[in-house]
Amino acid sequence: MVDTAGAGAESIGTPSEPDGPNDSELTIFDLAPEEDSGSDTLGRYRFQAEVAARDCLAMLTQDAIDSIVCEWHEDFVVTWTDGSVELVSVKHREETQGPWTLSELCKSGGLAHLFDRWCACERAANVRLRLATNAALKPGKGNAGVLARMCGPEPEITAGLTVMAADVARQMLKIRWKQPYPNIPETPECKIADIPIPEGFLDKVMQFLAVLEISSKPPHRENITDVNIQSLLVPAVEELKLVNVDLENTYRAIVDRIERANRDESDRSQLAVYIADPSRVRHSTQLQQRIGRRRITRDIIRREIVFTTVQLPTFPRGQAPVVAPGGATLRRKLRRGRVPSDEVAFAERLRSAWYTTWAERRSGLAGDENDLLNLSTDVLDMAFDCRRHARAQVADGSDFGIKMNDLLAERLKVDALPSTPPFQLNHLHLRGLAYQLCDECHFFFSEPFDTDEEAS
Repeated sequence: MVDTAGAGAESIGTPSEPDGPNDSELTIFDLAPEEDSGSDTLGRYRFQAEVAARDCLAMLTQDAIDSIVCEWHEDFVVTWTDGSVELVSVKHREETQGPWTLSELCKSGGLAHLFDRWCACERAANVRLRLATNAALKPGKGNAGVLARMCGPEPEITAGLTVMAADVARQMLKIRWKQPYPNIPETPECKIADIPIPEGFLDKVMQFLAVLEISSKPPHRENITDVNIQSLLVPAVEELKLVNVDLENTYRAIVDRIERANRDESDRSQLAVYIADPSRVRHSTQLQQRIGRRRITRDIIRREIVFTTVQLPTFPRGQAPVVAPGGATLRRKLRRGRVPSDEVAFAERLRSAWYTTWAERRSGLAGDENDLLNLSTDVLDMAFDCRRHARAQVADGSDFGIKMNDLLAERLKVDALPSTPPFQLNHLHLRGLAYQLCDECHFFFSEPFDTDEEAS
């Protein structure tokens, strides 16, 4: 967790101040980020959003990723379910500019900025760093390509690491002459080779390289859309066993959603007040609301999936029909409700259709149970509504099960649900789920009775 008791950081959400760096551990989101005045270029926004989309698409099938928070400390932050966070800086470089050199990577490539933000987070053990760029890294001794191979907890190259760290340190110290990074010390201006490295600064740079990844995986701006769709979205759709997904519109909706989170500037003044006001605790609610607007979760991404208008078959094609287990309780309830025998048989068929569809469409991830609970709650609410109307439309004391079943067929539609289903369904699947819930004794087609006693 991130300790914010050091210089330049304030505790949020608690009225008392910690006594020292080890007295209070807070998450990175308790530390208000600096404003980034260079984040208003539309081209940069779009490329940044498409790079963030790569992690968002991975989140669809990887439980290890918890969420993405846009424009917080860096271009975005990946939060992991193990409590760690990864600050990601995105840098696009035109092909005409050539590969990154070491000095350019530290300055224009944002390594100095990333280092400063990492220090502002008190160099917490749960904070990792990533510089994501579309451009190549210049090879050769002492250059950016070798630096990338020296980064991370298990570097590919270890020989000469101290010398490389000293070169990076001097590049940062040189940048500090012109740019006011509070966590990079000031030194006298001189030739770069003669810049004295302040005591302890080299050790910080070594630690910085140990938690840093320099990634050249993002494609160029002209190609990133196609690459992301084919290499990330298509495999995710296949793994989740989704059908009739409109890939291009889905991807566009996801990137647009990320851009909206990036551009949330509705309360920049609130953040400024939060930083300036000594009584910061009373502003923590607004700060947390801002974080919430910038957070992208797995459920948000799944809701952005766009399906084509092709009607989904009730039973999956190319498979033998599967009969759902159970069903005896449903049959007793339908008989007690005076539902005709042929409709009882059809109800059993629809229950099997739901059973097969749920087995095929569920993702296998931790959120499946919540998805099923939410969908079941919506279906139950509509079933009870149908029962109320059925009772109101029959004479006192008359059986209402037939009318209730008719109303279910009439009203239980996908587009009538209050929330979007977690995957594509048709109307018959919803009725099948309703019959399954009836079989599980969540509701009756008559006044309640003891189904076990009826069986005996």
